Amino acid sequence: MRLMGPAAVALLLALPGTATADIKRHRTVPEAFWGQWTLIDQPCGQDGRPALAITGSSYTQPDATCAILWVDETAGRTGSIYSAHMRCTAEGGAPQSAANLILLARDGDVVALGGDFQSLRNYRRCPAERQPAPATE
Repeated sequence: MRLMGPAAVALLLALPGTATADIKRHRTVPEAFWGQWTLIDQPCGQDGRPALAITGSSYTQPDATCAILWVDETAGRTGSIYSAHMRCTAEGGAPQSAANLILLARDGDVVALGGDFQSLRNYRRCPAERQPAPATE
């Protein structure tokens, strides 16, 4: 009977795929998330700027700018779950701090973003500003 505990642990360790998670690490945020975003019920460009902007290597919101260090991708029930690990500087020059951002693709140009699963909010992509046509001679 004494061997029952260690035997159970050995059995669990021997089973393939038991309690493992496949995580892929990326250097940048996937292109599907790049762009300017606003809360789904807010107009784009309110106060002259979007709620936030995401590029491959940065995340900017009105009160902070973050450098993305790496992004983890994990398989989820409805698609990939991305977690961006960042170093952020608050507006006004406060010391840098570490932060995480969860990114989930929704339908079309809608994503869910938040620091954790409980704080996820839906954002919609703002249309890209049109560049003036080049002058022709």
